Amino acid sequence: MADFISADIDKIIKFETDSADAIAEFDRIKNTFDTINSTLLGKWKGDGADAYKTETDHILENIGGIKDTLNGINTTVLKDVKDSYNNLDEQLAAFNINPSSGE
Repeated sequence: MADFISADIDKIIKFETDSADAIAEFDRIKNTFDTINSTLLGKWKGDGADAYKTETDHILENIGGIKDTLNGINTTVLKDVKDSYNNLDEQLAAFNINPSSGE
C-alpha cells in the first residue's frame, strides 16, 4: 500500500496571522511613542529638543515601513508559495486517489 502524501501550509497561514498581529502591535507601540514624544517636545525647548526631534523623526521614517514590508511578503511571496502548495495538493490528491497510476 502506498503512503499518504500531503502538503501542509499551516505555517504560512500562521505567518500571515502573526503578521497582522505584529502590524497591530507595532501601530500601538508607534502611537504610544508619538504620544510620549509630543508630550516631551511640548515641554522641552532648545537645541537639544530640536536634535532629539530630528533623530526621532528619522527613526520613525525608517521603521514606518513594517506594515508595507509584511503586507508585501504576504501578498507576493507567500501568495505564490500558497498557490504552488495548493497546486501540489491537488496533484497529490489525484495521486492518493489512484496511487497505482504513478502520476
